[in-house]
Formats: sequence, structure tokens, C-alpha cells
Amino acid sequence: MEAEYIKIKQAIDNMDVIDFLKQSDKLYLVSFISQFPLPIAIFDKNARFLGVNQKFSDIYESDALYLFDKLLNTFSSVVHAQFQEALAAFEQNESYSEQVFYVKGKFYLSYFKPMRDQNNHVEMVMLVCSDVTRLKRRENVLLFNNKKLHDHLYLDFVTGLQNKMAFDHYINELFQKKNKEHYSFLKIDLDDFKRFNQLHSYTSGDQVLSQLGELFNETIAYTEAKIFRLNSASFVVVITSLTEWAAITLAERLKFTIADQQIIFGKADEYLTASIGIYHLNQLDNVVSFDILQKLDEAVRSAKEQGKNGLYVLKD
Repeated sequence: MEAEYIKIKQAIDNMDVIDFLKQSDKLYLVSFISQFPLPIAIFDKNARFLGVNQKFSDIYESDALYLFDKLLNTFSSVVHAQFQEALAAFEQNESYSEQVFYVKGKFYLSYFKPMRDQNNHVEMVMLVCSDVTRLKRRENVLLFNNKKLHDHLYLDFVTGLQNKMAFDHYINELFQKKNKEHYSFLKIDLDDFKRFNQLHSYTSGDQVLSQLGELFNETIAYTEAKIFRLNSASFVVVITSLTEWAAITLAERLKFTIADQQIIFGKADEYLTASIGIYHLNQLDNVVSFDILQKLDEAVRSAKEQGKNGLYVLKD
């Protein structure tokens, strides 16, 4: 895409088009731009067509003579908005403005160039376009492939939640920002989930994890929280902008969300539960994700020692 911008800019600069057009009368201007090899239009400051070639008119399936003296906004609100942005840039003494627009199944690069008077005031604006559909589609393919790579690296495909790598990346970003906000961390550990898989199969276990992933997302939807799946039976919730008591309340809601599903474990009256460890962090200084996970592991062990299906807040 950058190569297209450079090609248009060089073509215009090398031909001294701006100076040439400023010295031409309107009839000759129309005749001249009709020979230009790219779609081109000339506008006054009100975005009125002063000249346009057929290649430009073909973009809108129109006729060059018909477009003459018409206002740009009657044909394209998008390009008109780009024109206004270009004018604002020219007022700041920018020498050109470039954008991309989409019309009738194609992408076009738009290159705006001002024509100034002796006092450096903008008299007219020239717009040159180039069909960059193939380049744009190639760019979209790259973006799509990047997203697939991102999903492969940072998403857990069983639950649809972010994974352990995403958690580490998120924590590292927090440290780099040196954010002084208060954070609470919850670790949800499904009780005896290994035995659940042995009793019901790993396929059934994955179905339960997928169900819980959706429920966890719904539970934290209206909070400043992010949830990550760490491993087979463990999840971490990172909470900002909540008091310690509010974080504990959220942990209780998550615990009851699991219990309310009444997912049969082994016996008819035995249901899947979870133990949740809670750790509050007031400063990120000198803390890494490994330290946080150690604290959460300790909190979860304490919760399970109290009888499972419980909460434990670890104090420093």
C-alpha cells in the first residue's frame, strides 16, 4: 500500500501537475485531466467538481460531464469526509493527505494535493485515486492470519477463554505500565476434576469446561475483570476497580454459579464444586506473574483444606 502512495506522489511531483493546472483555464483543465492515466478530480474549497476524468467517474458509474460542477457530498459522504480532513491538514501546512475508501466492491487509495495561491492559501484540491483492491485483500488476509495466530497462541479452544500465555502477557503489560491501581486475583480450582474426567470421560469434562467458561464470562460481564484458563481445572480472574469486599462477593457468585449447575459428579447427590483462593495486591512493584500464581496456589490449598467448595483470602 505504501508503494502505491509513493508511486502517485512521484507521478504528480515529477510532472509538476499542480503548477501546470493552476495556469490552465477550466476548459483546457478538463481536456488535460481526461488524458491522465489514473482517476483524478479537481475541487474548489467547497468540494465542488471543477474537473474530473472518466476514470474517476467510472468509480461511481457516472459520466465526467455530469459530475462537472456537482458537489462531492452528493456522490460520496465518505470521500467528502476525507476531503474535509484533507483541508484541515492543509491548513496546518501539510503538503498532502492520503486515505483509503471502499465503493462498489473495490478499495481505492485517495491522494489529496492542495493547489495554493501566492499567499499560500488553498485555491483548489486535486484528488488522485488508485485501485488497491488486490493489495487490500492481501492485507486483509494477513490480518486474518495474524488473528488466527493470536487465537492459537492466546485462546483456550475448549472454553473460549484466554489462556495461560495470555495471562502472563497481561500481567507483564501491567508491570510495564507501573500501574498503581488495586488488583484482586481469584483462582478458581474445580474440586477433584481429575476424578470427574476418569468417571465421565475427558469429552464430558471438556463439555463441562465449555459450559463453565460461558457462565464465568456472563458472571463477570459487568465488572472490571478478566478471566483466564490456566490448566485443566483452574481459572484465574483479575479484578480492577473493585474493593476487597466486592472482589470476595464476586468470588462467592462464581462459586455459587458452579454449584447451581448441579453437575453430577459420582453419586446422585454429589455435584461438581470449586474452591477459590483470593489474593489482594496493592502494588505491582517487584511482583511477577509467577509470584502471584504461587500466592494463589497457597490460597487454593487453604480453601481445600477447609473442606472444599469454599473461599480463602490469603493475607501477606
